[in-house]
Amino acid sequence: MKKTHLLSVLLVMASGVPCVAQTKWYKFDKSFIEQAFPQDSAIGILRARASHPASQIHPISCGGSDGELHVGIAAPDIVGASSGQFMSGPANTNEAFGIVAEPPNASTTLLTRMKAAAGTPIVFFGYYRVWNEGHDAGTIFPSNPHHVLEVHPAWGIRTQNQGQILDPQTIFPMPAYQGYGPTKYGPLLQASSTNHWPQVAEDQQFLHVQIAKADNFYQLPVHIKQVKSVSEGIEANVDVLSDVGETEVVYSNLSVVAAKGSEIATQLAPDQTAYLLGFFSVNLRKALTAAAGHEGPTNAVFAPEALEFFTFGFPKQPSVASCSSH
Repeated sequence: MKKTHLLSVLLVMASGVPCVAQTKWYKFDKSFIEQAFPQDSAIGILRARASHPASQIHPISCGGSDGELHVGIAAPDIVGASSGQFMSGPANTNEAFGIVAEPPNASTTLLTRMKAAAGTPIVFFGYYRVWNEGHDAGTIFPSNPHHVLEVHPAWGIRTQNQGQILDPQTIFPMPAYQGYGPTKYGPLLQASSTNHWPQVAEDQQFLHVQIAKADNFYQLPVHIKQVKSVSEGIEANVDVLSDVGETEVVYSNLSVVAAKGSEIATQLAPDQTAYLLGFFSVNLRKALTAAAGHEGPTNAVFAPEALEFFTFGFPKQPSVASCSSH
């Protein structure tokens, strides 16, 4: 990997260059979280009355060209919300968001299967990722409804007519893929620390979460301090370093999650220093715990423990500052 010190990135940002977009508030049905999430992780089950796959698998380069397949679930087709159609959406409107399931490193065989299952009941198993990549607005497609919640990666699928696939070994660094480097994740992590997000709160029915708009895959230099098992996964406590081979810590105690059965879950170990390819998320189960007793956004509390990083493994290519050249 090319060494680019994060300290220099943070100094640039401190000079007043805006690097991270504004945050927004979203709300999530608390009963759905209780049903879909185990007590100790964000790896769970999504049941839907129908799904709508994209016509093509993503190419592979960087950004959203990540080799995955978008499968959209519209709000009325989500099973489990206590409020009928509303499982998630903007905190200040009544728009009901959908969910997108994203099988990683998707094959043409899987695409054919998803097309055959379109419009029929389906079950996805995977990591509940909460993030705003900009899919909360803009043109709506059946495969890409407005959303900030995904089952991503989705490594388990059960359809009515074709049985079940459960294959966490599909989670690996996409060949020739390049995640974003320190010019992207540096400002993001500093903004979390200085601006104190994610903020969380609750009311009787909903969990309220403040989320920043940011990019997709990153490549983080980390030092692993502890590793423990969680439901269907592994969770490591790490410090983000200025670079591999350096000792400067730029963000402490980030949780890194790997899927049980994936190669990287067998490779994470205490005292290890490495680059990890993956993406950030807000763990709704941890956010729900932190929000207890904090009624409404005006009484919100900072919940850094809810920010985590799901890893696909050790990246194969150098990081990039942007995808403009791809």
